Amino acid sequence: MFGLKSGLKDRTTSHTHPADEQSTALNQHFWMPFSANRDFRANPRMIAGAEGRYYIDDQGRKLFDSLSGLWTCGAGHNREEIQKAVAAQLGTLDFAPGFQIGHPLAFKLAEKVASLTPAGLDHVFFTNSGSEAADTSVKMAKAYWRLKGKPEKTRMIGRAKGYHGVNIGGTSLGGIGGNRKHYGQLMDVTHLPIRCKRAMPILVAKRKPAQSWPMRCWIKLPCTMRRPLPP
Repeated sequence: MFGLKSGLKDRTTSHTHPADEQSTALNQHFWMPFSANRDFRANPRMIAGAEGRYYIDDQGRKLFDSLSGLWTCGAGHNREEIQKAVAAQLGTLDFAPGFQIGHPLAFKLAEKVASLTPAGLDHVFFTNSGSEAADTSVKMAKAYWRLKGKPEKTRMIGRAKGYHGVNIGGTSLGGIGGNRKHYGQLMDVTHLPIRCKRAMPILVAKRKPAQSWPMRCWIKLPCTMRRPLPP
């Protein structure tokens, strides 16, 4: 996830924290997700800042952020032009609700996204995270088939080892057993092998025409996310 970079510049030392601040930071109130909390408190790894492609820990060391801020900072951390754009927007309007009221920039962004998608994908529904996007897509698929008079289409298809977030829908669709083992059966999902080029045609061949399938939707992430990066 992170790689330590040597040969640090002096400016990174400004991100170190006194011992009393670290002690306060390691209280018992914060329940960390996807983390062994007891182990973390015994051997804490604290981030104090970020710059470009790197996090900076509380000892002033740079850590290469190979996850791009959990996929939220693809352009890098602490970019000056992004800071200025965010500050300018906060100085004008900090939040615009999307219920029965709009803002010009939301329509502009939707138009930009639609211009980058294949023909036929012309509508944009904004969400706050990938987990929320997965659950929203499940709701849309369910509503679609009910409107089509096919409420019995309840089964969904995911892929083994796939990850689609941590909400009910995304956890069900995800193919990571450890993420589901504590919750039992959440939703009706069939998980195909990772290399599903053969599995999908076999599944289709065993079914009648698509209108009679019990499947509601098939969700997958781009395969490129599963390929190792070059050295």
